Amino acid sequence: MKKHWFTLHGDTFLWLKGNTGLVYNADKHAQYIFPLSDKITNLCQQLLKTENLYTVGLTIEEINDNDIIKWINSLISIHAGYLTMNIEFDKRPVSLKPILKVQDNKNYYRTEHQRGFKGKILQNLHELTFYINGSEHGNYTYFKQHLFPLKNSQVLDSAKIQSFIKNSKYPFLSNINIVGNLFFYPDFEKFINDISDFSIPCKIHVMMQDWLDHILQINKIEWPDHFEFNLLADSGFDVLRLKDLSLPFSITAFIFSEEDYMQFENIFESFPSDLQVRIIPLFNKRNLHFFESHVYIEKDEMDSIKLSKNEIFIRQTFNTGDFGKLTVMPDENVYANVNDAPLGTINDSPYSLVYKEFTEGKAWFKIREQAPCKNCIYQWLCPSPSNYETALGRPNLCHIKQ
Repeated sequence: MKKHWFTLHGDTFLWLKGNTGLVYNADKHAQYIFPLSDKITNLCQQLLKTENLYTVGLTIEEINDNDIIKWINSLISIHAGYLTMNIEFDKRPVSLKPILKVQDNKNYYRTEHQRGFKGKILQNLHELTFYINGSEHGNYTYFKQHLFPLKNSQVLDSAKIQSFIKNSKYPFLSNINIVGNLFFYPDFEKFINDISDFSIPCKIHVMMQDWLDHILQINKIEWPDHFEFNLLADSGFDVLRLKDLSLPFSITAFIFSEEDYMQFENIFESFPSDLQVRIIPLFNKRNLHFFESHVYIEKDEMDSIKLSKNEIFIRQTFNTGDFGKLTVMPDENVYANVNDAPLGTINDSPYSLVYKEFTEGKAWFKIREQAPCKNCIYQWLCPSPSNYETALGRPNLCHIKQ
């Protein structure tokens, strides 16, 4: 007996939501969105059954159906699948549907913990952020959206910072962030030398005003090679005072409006092209229109997105902005995300904090499972939930699915 077959490639995702279907070819970064008729829905449901190995048989009537053949040709045109005609039934094509398989899940680590194997979970800790103190140019709310100094007088103890890093030190710990006014930190030069002994790349995030106030002192210090400064600016600054610096640095400019963007764009025009500059919007409760116009995701952005198969799997598994990160605040509380409840304090072991986040936490595994995202065809193409959603009190920031 001979039959016709249509097969999807293993790098192709097929999603159905309501009356809409989406096929995304992760290899070619191409997609096709289509309405779901009864005939197309039936074919899609057959393709999605694991036992069918991403292949569906087609009758003569279906091959001659204009809507079905148009759908098949559209998928072939983006290299998402192929049509095989007149082959033996037992020689049907075989493909493997992209299915997420997670071995190191919460149950795995619970079992390991119960058996006394406590080390492996720390390989998931990649980045530590320490808010060492406050700055008079800091803010009480912006830090909940992005790395931004607080405006307080508390100071995080240097010895506790070093102990926490030492107990976290694992081949997978790849970055340390220091946030605050470093130049007001007690014996900050010794603190820097002590941290440098760990040989872990360290980025110091300091307000532009604090940096400029201590620029003469900065130029006299021999900074470790694996240290980098990130200058935070929420207003204009004197460009000329940065021209003669030999110390490598990057700049993060925070904007609240289109006017802010234009101001910084004019400032950065005179900088070398290799200077790393990031422009980050912040929500201040008065600039919702700016966010709706320039930050919210539009449909055309999703239509042109380019993600690999693994990148999609990652978005289905954990939060790309939070996973593997812990933040220690000046009051010694430790967070997986500063918008959530603390996991513990700096006096707790990094293992216990990571284990708690893995088994009880919300930040590292916050994915788009809530409404309206779970009902949207772009659910797994959209970026992970961010702090902006929390700041705006919305489950998503897009004009696609309200």
